[in-house]
Amino acid sequence: MTWPVRLLSPRNRLDVVAGLVDGILNALTLAAGRLLKDGGADLSLVARVGAATALTTVFVFFMAHYAEERAELTRAERELNLTSHGKLATSRLGRRAVAEALSGALIAAVCGLVGATVSLLLCIWLPGPRWVGPVADIALLGILGALLAKSFHGSVLFWTPAVMISGAVLTLIGIQLDIAS
Repeated sequence: MTWPVRLLSPRNRLDVVAGLVDGILNALTLAAGRLLKDGGADLSLVARVGAATALTTVFVFFMAHYAEERAELTRAERELNLTSHGKLATSRLGRRAVAEALSGALIAAVCGLVGATVSLLLCIWLPGPRWVGPVADIALLGILGALLAKSFHGSVLFWTPAVMISGAVLTLIGIQLDIAS
């Protein structure tokens, strides 16, 4: 399966959506003070926030995926009544678990980088007052929330505002933290 098709498969939905949302939320949290108080974003800020997002995302998602893969191997050992524990983890299945965890983490990190970059580039490119960019980012989160709800037959009327409110709250926290100034 080619990588664009694999990226869009239902199996990678969590990595794609969580990566994009994480990227936008990181951008709003890390850069909100600078966006709204200190003159806005520049390409240096885009690169720094994008890099920070990608690095933390790859680590967190690798750990989460690998823990889940190892738990599945442990369950399989119990179901097979294997007397020694950890044998599956040291086998070809264990190496495949590492590869799967790394693959998912890389997808999430790339999507996080894209989310943060698009988020901050919107803040640079959109004309008008400083608050227009963060509001556009929050609207973008709403679109992602609606797409997520549609993908698992959830309530668009719940998920859209829930994700948008999360973005607004993290923007307010980011203004108070004022990290990127």
